Amino acid sequence: MFSICFLQNFSSWKKIGIFLGFVFILVWVNESVSEKLTNETIFFQEEEEKPFEPFSPEIVKNLPSDINAQILYFIKYYTQGKGKKSLEIWFERAGLYLPYIKKIFKEFSIPEDVTYLFIIESGANPFARSPAGAMGIWQFMKATAKRYGLKINFWIDERRDFIKATYAAAKYLSDLYKLFGDWKTAIASYNVGEGRILRLMKIRNFANYWQMMTSGLLPFETTVYLPQWMAVVTIAKNPEKYGFKPIKNNPILFDVIKVKGGLDLRVIAMAGGIDPGLLYLLNAKYRKGITPPGKISEVRIPLNKVEIVKKNLPLMPVVRVKRYFYGRRCTYLTLPHLVNESPLVLYKLAKKVKINENYLNKEAIL
Repeated sequence: MFSICFLQNFSSWKKIGIFLGFVFILVWVNESVSEKLTNETIFFQEEEEKPFEPFSPEIVKNLPSDINAQILYFIKYYTQGKGKKSLEIWFERAGLYLPYIKKIFKEFSIPEDVTYLFIIESGANPFARSPAGAMGIWQFMKATAKRYGLKINFWIDERRDFIKATYAAAKYLSDLYKLFGDWKTAIASYNVGEGRILRLMKIRNFANYWQMMTSGLLPFETTVYLPQWMAVVTIAKNPEKYGFKPIKNNPILFDVIKVKGGLDLRVIAMAGGIDPGLLYLLNAKYRKGITPPGKISEVRIPLNKVEIVKKNLPLMPVVRVKRYFYGRRCTYLTLPHLVNESPLVLYKLAKKVKINENYLNKEAIL
C-alpha cells in the first residue's frame, strides 16, 4: 500500500515539476525575445502599392469594336466618370518626370505620344507595384528589367529610378518597334510581352493589330490598353478642352554627390535642410532608405542644396546602428534621435511630399 501511495504521489509531483519547468522556459524565452526586439528592431518589407485598380469587366463590358469609339469611350471615362480624379493626380505627378522622359525618348527617336505611356503604366508613381510584381513608373518585371541593365538586389531596385528605368523603357520599346515595325503592336507587346504577340501572329497570321485585338485571344487588360493610352494622349495634348489643367513640365533639377555606404538618407537630408521625402523621391532606388553598405554610392541632391550638403555632411553626429531587415542583420549610420525609427518611413514621406518651387526648373529646359 505504501509503495502504491508513494508512486502515486511521485507521479503527481513529477507532473507538477514538468509543468513548472515548462512555465520557467516560457518566461525565459519571452524575456529573451523581448530583450532582442528591444535592442534589435525587426523592420518588415517596405510598402509598395499598386499603380491603380485594374478595370473590372463591368466598366468595359460594352467596349465598342471600333478603335475610334473605344478612344471616345475612355475619354468619357477619364473626363466624366470615376477616372477623372485619378487622371488629375497622375497629371500632377507626371510633370516631375515628363521632361526627362521626352528628352530620353527623343534620343531614341521614339514618337512623343509614346512618352505618355508611363501615365497609364504606373500613374506616374515610382513606387507603384502591380499585383504581378511589376515595379516603378515603367512597370518592369524583374526578368525584363535585368535584361535591359537595371540592378535589383537587397539594397537597390533601379526600376524605381525614373532616369535609369526610362532609358531601359526606351531601349525596350525601340527593340519592340524594330521587331514589329508598328508602334501600336509594339505598345501592346510592352503590356503583354512580345513572346505572346509573336505566337499569336504566327498561329493566326493576323493582318494587323486591330484584328488581333478583336479576336478575343488577348488578355482583357491588353485589349483596353491601347485605346486607354490613346485617350490619355488625346486629353494630355488638349487638357483645357476636357476640363483638366495642363501638365506642368517642372522637373526637379538635381546634381549627384558621392557618399559612404551604409548611410541613412535622412542624415543627408538633415545636412542640407532638404525635405527627406523629396530626397527619397529622387533616390527611390534605395529600397531601405540607406545607401548600400561597404561601397561608395551616388545620391541625387537638389541643385541648390549641393554645396551645403557637402559642407555639413562630414560634421553630422552620426551613430552606428545594427538592425535586422527581413531576418538579415545590417549595420548603417544614422542620427542619434533616429536610432529607434526605421528608415523605411521615407517611403511614406515621399508619397506625401509637396514640391517646393525652388527645386523646380520652371522653363523645363533640359
